[in-house]
Amino acid sequence: MAKNIHDIAKAAGVSITTVSKVINNRPHVSPKTRARVQQVIRDEQFIPNHTARGLVQGKSKTIGMFLTTGLTHPFFSRVVVGLEKALKETGYDLLYLVQFDMGSDYSIVQHCLSRNVDGVLIFGFQSHDLNFEEMLQSGIPTIFIDMDFTGPRAGYITSENIDSIKTAVRYLHQLQHQRIAFINGHLDSYVGKQRFEGYRLAMQELELPYDPGYISIGDFSKESGYAAMKEFLKLSNGPTSVICCSDMIALGVLEAAAEAGLSVPDDLSVIGFDGIEMSKHTQPALTTIQQDFLTLGEQAIRSLNEMIHSPNLPPPSIIVPTNLVIRDSCAVCPL
Repeated sequence: MAKNIHDIAKAAGVSITTVSKVINNRPHVSPKTRARVQQVIRDEQFIPNHTARGLVQGKSKTIGMFLTTGLTHPFFSRVVVGLEKALKETGYDLLYLVQFDMGSDYSIVQHCLSRNVDGVLIFGFQSHDLNFEEMLQSGIPTIFIDMDFTGPRAGYITSENIDSIKTAVRYLHQLQHQRIAFINGHLDSYVGKQRFEGYRLAMQELELPYDPGYISIGDFSKESGYAAMKEFLKLSNGPTSVICCSDMIALGVLEAAAEAGLSVPDDLSVIGFDGIEMSKHTQPALTTIQQDFLTLGEQAIRSLNEMIHSPNLPPPSIIVPTNLVIRDSCAVCPL
């Protein structure tokens, strides 16, 4: 069994440089020579040492990922499927960077440097969670997902948020709803601010009543939706429809409405946001704003790959379109 590329070069009767080109899939090697080297590699059961190669090239072929919420939430797990697909195309490994110590001495940049990653993905955070300004000035290629940070070597990708919510408001208006409630996630998150702005603008453009009592700010969880709907039920003139900033929020709304004896959609129309798999299987099936999870993940990796290999490339600001999926949870306003 060959121990290194010197052994492979000797067995194949070629130079070390030629073996390196074959291993790294570089050009300027004849098909016949490439096939011979590849056959020797197979015969010798040689496994290239990517770590050693990375030290020589200054590249680790590893992308670090900071994700604060873990992969239990359906949104993040679906985006990671897209990440994995693109990783196979680019040849990178993904290293999940966990922040065990978030004290005042913690440095996200030092964490990245200590792991020798070529680039970084950051998502699931709010703007104040970490010292992201340090990251922006570090020169480490970075893609933020659902956070609009930009820097010399940092860009972002997110779904269309403002127009998506405006589309949902217009759809409910077409169904003759005027008392449209809105349940948001964190207002200090990028998507929370964007989606709230979409709601505010749509209500203004359609000249619909803007009632602070119809607005709830919490997080993106089912529990947040349940609690918000409980409060709406206390109103003497409650909403006839609810737009939720996540499908998980919508699940909580459906549960609270069912407990109160309300029929969805006969008494209350509900729209979610995300398009997670379980939204198809609620009772009734949930009308939702479908995010393109795979594109978010794939494009994040491809953009990061381009930034790593093209240092002068302007960092991207990518907005991925969404789609309103109409199912059974909305109907013409009963009032």
